[in-house]
Amino acid sequence: MKFFVPENIYQDRIAICKSCEHYLNLLGNCGICKCFMKIKARLAPMECATNPKKWEKTTKIEVPEDLPQEIIEEIKNVWQDIQSGVASHIEAKNKMVELYNAIYGTGYNPNTNCGSCLSACRDGIQKLYNKYKIQ
Repeated sequence: MKFFVPENIYQDRIAICKSCEHYLNLLGNCGICKCFMKIKARLAPMECATNPKKWEKTTKIEVPEDLPQEIIEEIKNVWQDIQSGVASHIEAKNKMVELYNAIYGTGYNPNTNCGSCLSACRDGIQKLYNKYKIQ
């Protein structure tokens, strides 16, 4: 959680993404980098993949007491697809790993098929799902 940008920077970034021709509304990801923008736009060390001048890396961070609401929503969405222990589709697995990396500051490859890596990511998401009593 130590890598999140302040709310105003997040709102600016996500607005830029949503107005971009590469933004895919259905999944909320970028057609170029394939990242889930509700997650990527929240992270200080990230920048726009299509044009870093649209939004750049920043050193302005905030350490929130709780996760931002859109991250909690992403946990809820991902959990629906991974709760059985096996991701229901490849996008769910990739999103789970990206979300885990964003929250815990890890660097797992979203394309990994390593069982222990995926298990660690699932367990971390489950802990947060339970912590926030997401229904």
